[in-house]
Amino acid sequence: MIAIVLFFIFLCWGSFLNVVAYRIILDKSIVFPGSFCPQCNHALAWYDLIPVISYILLQGQCRYCTKKISLLYPFIELFTAASLTILYFVVPPQYFLAYFIFISALIVTIRSDLETMMISAYASWLLVPLGFLFSYFDFLPISLLESFLACFGSGLFLYAIAQAFYYFTNKQGLGFGDIQLIAFIGAFIGLLGVWFTILLGSIAGLLVGGGYLVLTKKTLQTKIPFGPFLAGAAIVFVLVHKYILLFICAYPY
Repeated sequence: MIAIVLFFIFLCWGSFLNVVAYRIILDKSIVFPGSFCPQCNHALAWYDLIPVISYILLQGQCRYCTKKISLLYPFIELFTAASLTILYFVVPPQYFLAYFIFISALIVTIRSDLETMMISAYASWLLVPLGFLFSYFDFLPISLLESFLACFGSGLFLYAIAQAFYYFTNKQGLGFGDIQLIAFIGAFIGLLGVWFTILLGSIAGLLVGGGYLVLTKKTLQTKIPFGPFLAGAAIVFVLVHKYILLFICAYPY
């Protein structure tokens, strides 16, 4: 029963994160004005804002202008609800708040990067001090030193890769937003977490991005956001890192 209640609460939180992700990139207030259709700017009634259900009842269209509503809205709502509900049951209570903030920021990044190929500093780099504070006060299962090293080490690592790619190809491979994002991730989940994130994010990005190019017959010049893969991999690590650590400790070297 508690899982159902939590899922609905986090579904509503996911709806709010949709608003944050949309407005933070446009540098608009996340409070005023109230919810509106981004196509026709018509104010939306409360019954148009019920997470997932309103999307289904409206058949993915705005009630007023009939233009299509992005699938990102129900996707983010469901992804948020699933991630945070699982989080509640798999992490010790003392870590929940820190990871709640961390995953919420990553979901905002996923939404904004998929839609605009932009990552807000408010959902990445500017939250790094929180990672340091949470680790210092034992609200994260890593030390302050590890948080610091993972943050700046991973940021410098991706920056070096980006510079090397640009040097050999004269093209921009990684955006500065991706570097800010990995530094933020490192500050919250440490050295093992950031290594796992880069590895899984790169593999997922290669497979999904490559599959997208093949299926859509796009050229290799097509830009594909890397942020959602890093953010998704970091969320996976938070939810399953206990099992990763058990596997590492049990593995016979």
